Amino acid sequence: MSRISHALRCVIATLALSAVAAYAADTNEAPFTTKLSHVVYDVEKDGRYVVDVTTRIQVLQQSALEHVKRFSFSFSNSTQTGEVLEAYTLKKDGRKIPVPAGNYQHQTNEGRADAGPFFSDRKAISAVFPDLEVGDSVHIQYRETDKEAMFPGQFSVAMRYSPFASQEDVRVTVRAPKDMVLRQEHHFMDFSEVERDGKRVMEWRYSGTKPRKRSDDDEGLWSYKEVPGFLVSTFLTYEAIAQAYGARALPKAAPTPAIKDLANKIVGAETQPRERTRKLYEWVSRNITYGGNCIGVGAVVPRDLNVVIESKIGDCKDHATLLQALLTAVDIPSEQVLVGVGGDYELPEVPVVSMVNHVFNYLPTLKMYVDATAKEIPFGYLPSGTYDKPVIHVGAAKALAKVPGPVQSMRGQQRLEMSLKITDSGAATGAMNVKVKGVEAAQVRSYLRELNGQQEREFVKTMLNYYGYRGRGTLEHSNVQGLGDDVEFTIKFEIDNYLRNAGATGSLYVGPVMNTPLAVSTFGADEGPAPRRTQICHGFTSAETYKIELPTNLSVISLPEDASLKGTYVDYKATYKQVGQRLTINRTVDDKTPGSICAADMYAEFMKQAAPVGENLRTQVLYKRKR
Repeated sequence: MSRISHALRCVIATLALSAVAAYAADTNEAPFTTKLSHVVYDVEKDGRYVVDVTTRIQVLQQSALEHVKRFSFSFSNSTQTGEVLEAYTLKKDGRKIPVPAGNYQHQTNEGRADAGPFFSDRKAISAVFPDLEVGDSVHIQYRETDKEAMFPGQFSVAMRYSPFASQEDVRVTVRAPKDMVLRQEHHFMDFSEVERDGKRVMEWRYSGTKPRKRSDDDEGLWSYKEVPGFLVSTFLTYEAIAQAYGARALPKAAPTPAIKDLANKIVGAETQPRERTRKLYEWVSRNITYGGNCIGVGAVVPRDLNVVIESKIGDCKDHATLLQALLTAVDIPSEQVLVGVGGDYELPEVPVVSMVNHVFNYLPTLKMYVDATAKEIPFGYLPSGTYDKPVIHVGAAKALAKVPGPVQSMRGQQRLEMSLKITDSGAATGAMNVKVKGVEAAQVRSYLRELNGQQEREFVKTMLNYYGYRGRGTLEHSNVQGLGDDVEFTIKFEIDNYLRNAGATGSLYVGPVMNTPLAVSTFGADEGPAPRRTQICHGFTSAETYKIELPTNLSVISLPEDASLKGTYVDYKATYKQVGQRLTINRTVDDKTPGSICAADMYAEFMKQAAPVGENLRTQVLYKRKR
């Protein structure tokens, strides 16, 4: 749905432990095991550090050879240096085969001529290990050295280790000046701290030699407290992170004369604050394309706005800073907000910068969050993965807050009406009209807008074929430009094989001839066991009406029973009526799950209430057909 900024993620990219080593061992028999992962940070008072990383991975299955054979790490070429200290293949018999000079690949992002790069100055070093076979191990030690601290005078890092991966010896050490104030938090790891050689030495250890086997119980959201890991930071509060980010970001949001001229041009004669805000939000969202910034401290510092406007490109920080500057230019207050993108719905007690990797805006007078980086999202809405998350307000008196869940009026809504006439041969002609409101409407609008002429002409045929129908038809839709929160489309269709049962008796499926974003017919389809973990969930309302004209050679044996169900989380109503050869079917479902996340017990109750809905939806119209 939305393009997620990776700019702040560059903060943690300096520790490029292979994703293979950390997360890939998902099967019952791991294709490899991490024999050792040793990381040592030597931190300076000004926040710069040197990190030595030593990793050894043993190949256990043929399938892992290709992936493990090549190891890469990267760093910012302008603010860091990187070097391989040692790399070799460790054979099963104990022999070490060094990686020859010709097996390295250095790749540097550069600009043209003497100019610097625009997106990234990351330099990647890759090593290809020789003579690697099942049972052998790859061993590499490399070092990264800061030339400039990401946040002057500050240091923070967080690491997590998959409980599904085989990791025999994990050890992370932080050596810092003894007067440097550091907070730490750890889970399922052994921790020790001593003073040695005038340094404060902190060490975390972990050994996961019996990786967890994946099961259905693991599906859902995991708390950072449930997996092995640790956090360490000089930031004592989240206000301190907000201040450190804002010190360099907020001055760039000061409106220049050019910004003021642009803002006034965008809002025009509009006087209502909400509409002025909407126009500025939509201009940034529609005109500034996404382009990351992993150039040194650019990972946490926005670009100059003249560069963003001239190139019409920027990452999340640039979108948020530009929108704040435009709003300030027309006297509309706003704040920048830091949030974590991904499956974390809580912030740890120890504040670590990498836990917040995205920036958007808050409008205090409207009490509204907006994300101009998330393309296609209508004004007043957010990407679904943002609701109910903790956030850090930059420049506000109180930094920590929580994004509220979507209000009732912002939940997804759909209204579907379909009429069709079935012929004696089992063919059918008809039309289906669909109206969608909310974030789902933005998804539909984006999809329809991207269809080229040929694709739009073939749209109905393609969709019908996907669902097993031989047919054709036409597509009509409302204006799909802009960022409104509603859309409408109609398909007119002819289907040669609507009734697919060739026998004397059969069943008529009641549902749309192609899937829609919030179809009633697919509700309650999950018949598996209730999840044991918190789930992402989104409430919606949907209503469907079907008017079906049956052929004269078809008689109805039975109709599904009417249903009226009311529950804490689910309301459902269905009526099935026949008058002569005409069927009229109405179904409505109201998924009332609050917020964006559902605790396991809540979701279990939701599934319990949804089950009879699914049963009713699976019942079909039974008929007899004369030949």
